[in-house]
Amino acid sequence: MHESQAKRNIKLVIAYNGAPYHGWQRQADGIDTVQRRIEEAATRVARHPVAVYGAGRTDAGVHAEGQVANFHTANVAIPPTGLRRAMNCRLPGDIFVRSAREVPAGFHAAKSAIGKTYRYRIYLGPQRPVALYRQVYCYWRPLDVESMQVAARRLLGEHDFRGFASSMDQRDNTVRTIRRCEVVRLDSEINVTVEGDGFLYKMVRNIVGTLIEIGRGHWQPDRIDRIFSSRSRSDAGPTAPGDGLALMCVHYRPADLEL
Repeated sequence: MHESQAKRNIKLVIAYNGAPYHGWQRQADGIDTVQRRIEEAATRVARHPVAVYGAGRTDAGVHAEGQVANFHTANVAIPPTGLRRAMNCRLPGDIFVRSAREVPAGFHAAKSAIGKTYRYRIYLGPQRPVALYRQVYCYWRPLDVESMQVAARRLLGEHDFRGFASSMDQRDNTVRTIRRCEVVRLDSEINVTVEGDGFLYKMVRNIVGTLIEIGRGHWQPDRIDRIFSSRSRSDAGPTAPGDGLALMCVHYRPADLEL
């Protein structure tokens, strides 16, 4: 079915545990991804082939509390709440559609987004928390939260984040605006929350890896300024594992969601 023939555009908000999957994006046959599971469930419910568009291509092992996707359907018989319930009955237990609503035909989960919020969870302690397996990054060294907070504040605003991007990211424009970067200690965890207008490939995980190096005393908080100046990936910290990362929210203009 061509999109021009579709009568409805459905926006989904999805939560998932990314540990068992090879990321969000559909890949070759036989490789299990979240997008593949969502498309299969939507196709069964809508009773026609469905292409699902996600707001972001989370990597293998990365989780989501608020991933957004949309798909077009000519099925007008099932209300969005019914679509949500029926899809959840056909999805595995580690994927859950939190909400479904009809949106304007021009809405696109990725192209309409104006920002995203990610959270990274670092677990501190000598004992591995079995109940949080692959939900957090277990780090056994002590970390200076105050130094990490000072460094996080240096990330705020508009900067060229080339030095925090993976070498695989070949985009010409690497300028992004970070609106929020918070480091908070919660019992045995340190949570890093980053909100921005957009992110380069592995940018959040590279930011976290750099903050960890600062927290353990390897670098001073002004290391952030050096990375901005040099634009060199080698000046930033190692890429933090995907286990601790979750896409929490995708932001849109209210007008883009109203029919």
